[in-house]
Amino acid sequence: MENNKKDPNSPADKDEKVISPTTAPTEKPADTQEDSTVNKSTNDTPPKNTQTKSTPVNNNRRQAKKSSWWIRLGVLFSLIIAIIAIAACYWLYLQLDKQDGNQSQFDKSISEQAKKNQSLKYDLQQISMDSNKRLTALEKQQLNDTKAYSKLAELQQSSKLLQERVAVIAQRSPNHWMASEAEYLVRMAGRKLWLENDPQTAIGLLQSADERISAMKDPALTHLRKALADDITRVKALKTTDITNTIFELDTVISQLTALPLNRVNEDFADKTDNQPISDSVDDWQQNLARTWHDLTDGFVTIRKRTTDLEPLLSPEQQWYLVENIRNKLLQAQLALYRFDQANYKQSIALADKWLQQYFDVSDAKTKDTIEALDKLARVKIEKVTLNKFQASPLLQQLVTYGEIMPVEELTQ
Repeated sequence: MENNKKDPNSPADKDEKVISPTTAPTEKPADTQEDSTVNKSTNDTPPKNTQTKSTPVNNNRRQAKKSSWWIRLGVLFSLIIAIIAIAACYWLYLQLDKQDGNQSQFDKSISEQAKKNQSLKYDLQQISMDSNKRLTALEKQQLNDTKAYSKLAELQQSSKLLQERVAVIAQRSPNHWMASEAEYLVRMAGRKLWLENDPQTAIGLLQSADERISAMKDPALTHLRKALADDITRVKALKTTDITNTIFELDTVISQLTALPLNRVNEDFADKTDNQPISDSVDDWQQNLARTWHDLTDGFVTIRKRTTDLEPLLSPEQQWYLVENIRNKLLQAQLALYRFDQANYKQSIALADKWLQQYFDVSDAKTKDTIEALDKLARVKIEKVTLNKFQASPLLQQLVTYGEIMPVEELTQ
């Protein structure tokens, strides 16, 4: 009984010491003691008690194994962190080395740029000095030009005043109005000759101007009259084209285009059969039968022969376009007359004549007259006026301005 009372207390106390958290998992002597105490208790106690008391020992072993695995994982994790830290330090070292190299290159480029800036600064100083010199030279030249312009303006003003005084003195002469009228007639003759290409009217105007000069009865104007006579002779010698009459003839042809008949196929086939009457005699029955048979068969099929080409008829729209194209070519010929363009004039007339002969009835009287008119217009030669100016114009200008004609020696000076 005494052994039974002590046995349950001693193992229980020992089990409580093993389960306490202060015990280390690597304490092997404790394990041996626990094993010995367990063996002793097993010998003393019944089998039921041994089963219940062996389970805490197994739990302690499991807890010791689990704690050893966690230590291993911690060591492995710390080793990985150390490797990563070493790699990061090496990468940081490489970056710093690279940055030092870039910094050195940047310093070199800054030094080179500073040298370039210094040279550019020197060049800019030289350019500014040159520009300042040029500006001073230009200012001096501009000052000299302004002085020259002011002197020129003064001279022009004085010459203008002198001309006004001379003109006032010249207007006091009774022949001034005649000289002005002659000068106006010569200017009108030039306009008629060069703008309107009308030499006949120009000759009449020059002759009228000569009459005004001769009415002045001044022997000093002999040189002026001689110049007018030379101008009249030169205008009479001109071979010019009568542009106005040629334009009117082209307008007449253009107005007749719509009345011209087109070229149609002649279908006037005369009936050349012998329409002899049928006789009443019985003896002529064979001839009457043959004539009746021929009259019947000739009405069904008619065969005629043509030796010329048969062209298709033009539609009304095509006829209108044909007439408008011919009118356009004749208008181009008129424009060539105004421009004195001989090549385009002949080309336009020739093309209009070709279309008339190709598409219109040549046997018609109106078409024949139109073609003859175009042939006459095609022989017109356009000649330009070679006379550029009149000799009497500057002399008349002097006479109107100064009241007299200056000698030739003074004009040459």
